Amino acid sequence: MDRLPLSKIQAMCFDAFGTLIDISSIDTFLEQRFPGNGSNLSLAWRTKQIDYSRLRSLGNRYKPFGEITQDALRASLASLNLEIEPGSIREIMDQYMKSRVYPDTLALLEDLPTPWAIVTNGDRDFISPILRGAGIEVSNEALITSDQAHDFKVSPRLYELAFSWAQNYQVEAEREVLFVSANQWDAIGATWFGFTTCWINRNSHAPEELDVAPTYEVTHLAQVMELAKELMC
Repeated sequence: MDRLPLSKIQAMCFDAFGTLIDISSIDTFLEQRFPGNGSNLSLAWRTKQIDYSRLRSLGNRYKPFGEITQDALRASLASLNLEIEPGSIREIMDQYMKSRVYPDTLALLEDLPTPWAIVTNGDRDFISPILRGAGIEVSNEALITSDQAHDFKVSPRLYELAFSWAQNYQVEAEREVLFVSANQWDAIGATWFGFTTCWINRNSHAPEELDVAPTYEVTHLAQVMELAKELMC
């Protein structure tokens, strides 16, 4: 944490899936449902979910993220030659909607010293019940979703919406927003946009080679609180 931004932080934005919401919380269910294939299915599903959203963004073919998630599940099951029964897709999706938060998520959000928002590839109809079920309370104005932009990160459209929200809190420059994500590609996209960024590198991944790096790198959410307090001093 040695590279300080030029301005104090006035507001914060968080990614949802994989950052606040632990999407791996479905892994146990998948392993019970598909013994010996739970981890492979989970990885394939997440990979296709991201790939499909990126392809649709590149091709200007927007589709709600909840539907993309279901499409990615079907494709992942087929790629692993896993047979499914009628109703299985709905059963798995229902379990996905019950994804839990990381242990330190709620305490962090309750104690943040700045206004904060969630910026997610999820569409509002998809992400809202997940957040409620996980115990995260966020106002409509502070929930910035892909259906507002008809696009997905790392398109600048979602980051622009986040900046517009932040301007309600005396934010004058992009660097005055701290954008937090556990997805390195998302943190890089926000860095390209001009935000001060924090990548939560929980699994010790190597940095990508994209000519830019997140401003800060931490290993867990609790460190984000320490960083936020430091950047407000």
